[in-house]
Amino acid sequence: MTDALSCADLMAEAQNEYEALPLETRAGQTVQLRNLLMLPPEGLKAAQVILSAFEDGADLEKMGPQLRDLLLTVADDTKAMATEMRDWPLGMFMRVVTAWQEATQAPEVLDSAS
Repeated sequence: MTDALSCADLMAEAQNEYEALPLETRAGQTVQLRNLLMLPPEGLKAAQVILSAFEDGADLEKMGPQLRDLLLTVADDTKAMATEMRDWPLGMFMRVVTAWQEATQAPEVLDSAS
């Protein structure tokens, strides 16, 4: 007889395989920027809506709020992330989203937005 699969073990494997990007805020907190594959269904849907906006070509005025929304969607601590992003210029959003994309192999949004 085959042993039963352990959901706890499978979840741990998924978390290891689809790792988050830890981001240390200026306040010293660590926010995990989760992989899209580890978001709950409503978070994944929200992220897909935001990502699709970049495919349509975002102008610079809209890009900051869209990147902010994307980071809040993937962050495990939205309060700490929102506080950290309060005074970010667009360039900071771009750097963090690029690092998150590279770490989690998320779909490119920045190339399609330019």
